[in-house]
Amino acid sequence: MPDSPPEAPRRLEAGARVGGKYRLARRIAVGGMGEVWRARNETTGAEVAVKVSRRSDAEGMGVRFRTEAKLGSMVSHRNIVRIFDLVEDADGSLVLVMELLRGESLAQHLKTRGRLDTREALAIALPILSGLGHAHAEGIVHRDVTPANVFLAVDPDGQVTPKLIDFGIAKVPAAGNLTLDGRVLGTPRYMAPEQIRGQPIDGRADLFSLAVVLYEAIAGTCPFDAGSPSASLAAVLEAEVDPDPQIEPRVWLELARALGKRPYERHATAAAFAEGLRLAVGETDAALASLLRRAPPSRAEADAAEGQAAPGPSTIEGQSVEGQFVLRRPAWMAWAVGATAALVAAGLAFFLLPPAQRQQAPGALTVSPAATSEPTPTPTSTPTSTPTSTPISTPTSTSTESAPPTAAKPPPRWAPHPARPKPIGTTPGF
Repeated sequence: MPDSPPEAPRRLEAGARVGGKYRLARRIAVGGMGEVWRARNETTGAEVAVKVSRRSDAEGMGVRFRTEAKLGSMVSHRNIVRIFDLVEDADGSLVLVMELLRGESLAQHLKTRGRLDTREALAIALPILSGLGHAHAEGIVHRDVTPANVFLAVDPDGQVTPKLIDFGIAKVPAAGNLTLDGRVLGTPRYMAPEQIRGQPIDGRADLFSLAVVLYEAIAGTCPFDAGSPSASLAAVLEAEVDPDPQIEPRVWLELARALGKRPYERHATAAAFAEGLRLAVGETDAALASLLRRAPPSRAEADAAEGQAAPGPSTIEGQSVEGQFVLRRPAWMAWAVGATAALVAAGLAFFLLPPAQRQQAPGALTVSPAATSEPTPTPTSTPTSTPTSTPISTPTSTSTESAPPTAAKPPPRWAPHPARPKPIGTTPGF
């Protein structure tokens, strides 16, 4: 008897119940592994995110779902998404229950906002390194640290908490590096060289991936994005990364070390990498965390939120929602930038003045436009009793028909002035 064709996956709709007690409310994301929904636990009333597997690939998806659930029970860290449960639905689909996050992924933020300031990028990277260090201590290697798997969750108080999500392909203790069919797991342009080669890996592979993410966040481009997966893999293995002018030199030294082609060239632990980045910018974790704040909601959003018990729209795995964050800079920085701009503008304005006006500027040599030849000296007094003592040279005319020197018409703008001394500018910086 021929095998029956595989049953098509069930179409999920709002209001449906999965896992026996989770009522679906709104679809958040759709991916290759399944769908992510916002749901409510009908037993406790808690709102959660549920990831429902696709039954068409029960074996592969089941392995990943069970791996992620197992790792969720092994790690408990504020910078790693929490996994609550793994249940099986009536049709055989697996349902992974996790905390509901509000915010956006780093990938979405870079797409909509562009590159980050160095300190803002470190404010995101340092908490992720803390979470990675906790996972590495348990023998877990994430293997897929990418901007899409770094989530910027907005806490109720408005603080942004970076969280590492999607441990579906993570390496558990005593596990191999390959899938069942021998393929290497990961995202090509963020994978460490030893991960691409299928060699044994440890936490230093995640440090390489995070260094690529940090480089992209600051410079605005991924250093190994070569246009195709195979070309990106070759770039990771062979291409040397050049420093980008957007990256501060001391920060670049730490990134260059973490981007070493061989594991022993990198930092030994996530904590060592984090400490190097802190020293590079001379900031504490608290000072950097203060840079990440949620943008104040509009009046319409505030009015819509009044009286609602349920939280606002949420996302997980890289879909954008409300709850952006902004970079807060000290007031003195804005004053310094303004003063510098005013000084530069004043200097440019001085050199753009017409020559006749520029020569009257304070500190410049004053030269009359009419004084193009040396004037004839005039005697201080002329005795009336001795007319023969009058100088031979003709006295300077005092006729009222000739215009005084100060009334002479200035030359055209930018016209050259022969025999005129060059003005001496005293504007600072020029």
